[in-house]
Amino acid sequence: MRAKSKPICFKLWTYFTIFAIVILAVLWLLQTVFMEGFYDVMQKEHIKKIANNICNAGENTELAIDTAAAENSILVLLTDTDGNILYSADEYSPSYNKKNYDYTEHGEHNNPYRTEHSEQTYRHLPEHYYDFIERLGDKESISYTLEHNNKSDTLIYGQRLDDSRILYINTPIGAINSAVSIIQLQLLAVTVLALLFGFLIAIFISKKFSKPISQLSEQSLKMADGDFDIIFNHGFCAETDKLADSLTYAANKLSETDKLRRELLANVSHDLRTPLTMIKGYAELIRDMDKEGSSNNDAEIIIREADRLSLLVNDILYYSKLRSGAVKIEFEKINISSLAEAVTKQFFEICRTGNINIIRAIEPDKYVFANEKLIQQVFYNLISNAVAHTKKDGSIYVSVVEGNGIIRTEIRDNGSGINPQELPHIWDRYFTSKKGGTNGLGLAIVKEILVAHDSHFGVESKEGSGSTFWFELKKN
Repeated sequence: MRAKSKPICFKLWTYFTIFAIVILAVLWLLQTVFMEGFYDVMQKEHIKKIANNICNAGENTELAIDTAAAENSILVLLTDTDGNILYSADEYSPSYNKKNYDYTEHGEHNNPYRTEHSEQTYRHLPEHYYDFIERLGDKESISYTLEHNNKSDTLIYGQRLDDSRILYINTPIGAINSAVSIIQLQLLAVTVLALLFGFLIAIFISKKFSKPISQLSEQSLKMADGDFDIIFNHGFCAETDKLADSLTYAANKLSETDKLRRELLANVSHDLRTPLTMIKGYAELIRDMDKEGSSNNDAEIIIREADRLSLLVNDILYYSKLRSGAVKIEFEKINISSLAEAVTKQFFEICRTGNINIIRAIEPDKYVFANEKLIQQVFYNLISNAVAHTKKDGSIYVSVVEGNGIIRTEIRDNGSGINPQELPHIWDRYFTSKKGGTNGLGLAIVKEILVAHDSHFGVESKEGSGSTFWFELKKN
């Protein structure tokens, strides 16, 4: 069995929500899980670029060191191969070259290199410096990370400027951990708000997209039922507008075709009635003139078939008038119980000949607001259909009962029943079942009449157990 498809509104909302969740999940991964590693890589590349700029500064090496230290909050040492500081700078004290500290510019208490016994300024080598020298060895450059009490990390970068000078750069990178924590809190708030607004926007967009499509679908179903006087509504995008225009054009063309078909059926049916009447008249004349001759039986056959053709032509003409709206329906208060009794009696002789029993359960004096002639046609067609499908020694049940302000009529037979797959199609004109039988226009006429009466109707059937046709009208 084919799975039932979900509405477009639900699908659009689902896809939009999944898209929003995926985007937020990727954002979480980038900003939390991968951010620290990404930051480390970018910081190493940045420090390497600074080192290259210093190496390429030539005579302006000291100026390049000062600039790099001040702008990037890093410690830069230029040493010889024995570890003697040739030049150093950090974000607090640029331009140190074993010279007296400039008090006028920075102030006495801001001197980070001043000792108790000397005004000569100097900077101590980092504790790990000789480990750094050992790691550098004969390499041209080196970079690695130092951990400090599992709380913060320091990025160390070293590069040989020439055979006698070594560039040492030190920058903390542990601050990224606190930054990640802050970002996580912000991202949590952003995620909640994004999901909330994304959910609301998804509902809005899905409804905006699905509403015109749903309307077009509902209107097209009306067209399938024969209502071609439809102007399909435009949506809010070019594609739905184009579809609406196409359906409107199709409805107009189908309306023209249906009108031509109805006119053709009406004209042909009308033209057939005269020759059929003449055929029947001449056949009756032959029968009466040769009552005991061999042509008598042939005349009876011609008369019977002419009557059958006349009934068929009348049905075609009547159906065409119903479809075209040519039949003016006037509603009045009618006694549906008396109507059911009267139509049922018309079939007593036919049922007696076929040894079929008609059982009635008709509650007296039940009134509805309807067209008497058309409801009489409904009774006649349904009972006639039951007789046609009931075998010898079978039974037909006709009931009219009241319940909850509704008058329900049922015509039931115990014939062969209807295939479940064929039930939705039995109201179609000239529908042919798998058994080879054709239902003609009888049930199609019943459908048109009951639809015009705004009646609920249907059929219940099971193969081998007969069928029950029913319709309901409001009590008057």
